[in-house]
Amino acid sequence: MGDTGPVLKPCGRLLALCDCNNFFVSCERLFRPDLEGRPVVVLSSNDGVVIARSNEVKALGVKMGEPYFKVRAFLERQGTMVFSSNFQLYEEVSARVMAALRRVTPSMEVYSVDEAFLELPPSAELSPLEWGKDVRSMLFRETGIPVSVGIAPAKTAAKLAADRAKKHPETGGAFALLPGETWDDFLLDIPVEDVWGIGRRWSDFLRRRGISTAIRLRDARDDWVEKHLGVRGLRTKWELAGIRCFPVEEQEKPQKSIQSSRSFSSPVRSREGLAEAVTEFVLVAGRRLRTQQSLAGSLSVNISTSRFRMPFYGRRAEVVLDPPTDSDIHLIRAAVESLSSIYLDGHDYEKAEVGLGCLSSARRPQLLLFPQREDRGSALSRAADRLNREAGRSLLLPAVLLGEKAWRPRKDRHSGFRLEDLEKLPVISGEGI
Repeated sequence: MGDTGPVLKPCGRLLALCDCNNFFVSCERLFRPDLEGRPVVVLSSNDGVVIARSNEVKALGVKMGEPYFKVRAFLERQGTMVFSSNFQLYEEVSARVMAALRRVTPSMEVYSVDEAFLELPPSAELSPLEWGKDVRSMLFRETGIPVSVGIAPAKTAAKLAADRAKKHPETGGAFALLPGETWDDFLLDIPVEDVWGIGRRWSDFLRRRGISTAIRLRDARDDWVEKHLGVRGLRTKWELAGIRCFPVEEQEKPQKSIQSSRSFSSPVRSREGLAEAVTEFVLVAGRRLRTQQSLAGSLSVNISTSRFRMPFYGRRAEVVLDPPTDSDIHLIRAAVESLSSIYLDGHDYEKAEVGLGCLSSARRPQLLLFPQREDRGSALSRAADRLNREAGRSLLLPAVLLGEKAWRPRKDRHSGFRLEDLEKLPVISGEGI
């Protein structure tokens, strides 16, 4: 590895992780303030498993990913409010949160729908913890979403600091690990599996070798960590010492492949029904493809019956798209043709998936020796994206997707809320003010 000592100095600049608390639950509570303090859960597609829990539900011992049918009776006895997932609302609220955060930082990375890394502005360096609390107050005032703020010189440490802020109310929702201070007592309390980037992937291996806490990982030998955990593991170790190895990435990296899949709410028995579902999945994948300005060079379709019912049937077909495309028209045609090659009568299909691969940049398309005529399908797809986005719903759709479809996910407990639904906002009486 060579002598890296002079380079590996703790970073003096600070960054923050802003993490929305129980994000999906907090979004539902925007329109239902009466649910504050009550147990609330949000379910996955088809109302299958628990994907978000309020603090009250966490205190009851309900785990993330718990199948709903197993805990339904228990939650009902506890007076729990249960919501089907409303991803359109969550994306709208996330966009508002991120827009507010961009105003307070010179550089920001949107890490997920409910998390963002921010570089602290120079004005915050003298009192970073107060800056974090001010940001938290501003976000709650402007969006209604509670957040936890973790501040540190490096991303891995900031993640741990944000987790401490979330789980310990005495912090006031913000916690800082500052350069020049000792972090030993803090890292001593962190199980190694809770370190960002470690998780289950490496924690069992590390624990078997006596590395059970974050501080033991930080103090392990560099050469040993690199040998067993690779370069990324070594960088994680350095970040626990305040050495920034993972930069704030303002530009989101394009995905190398895109998948859209779903289990059906009821089995699909016809080729036409499967073609409808595959068409909808293509639209979702195509929109993601155009959002990151990519072209797909291949498309795959998977269909399968339930693995718990015999005989099991599952098949996959893949086609090359030449030239690569982002046109929904071409993608749908390829997907339906692929489906026809693997569909078999007499089965109850319970899941389908569409995958887009061999992605390339739409800004630098491959030059062809014999150029084809301009692809109007791509322009039409981008226009449909824009109109649907402005309308806030799927205004333009293929005709086969109009009307109710039995295979679409169950949303028996869907709130139906949208940020534009002003008439559904709670009304506060002015009496007594």
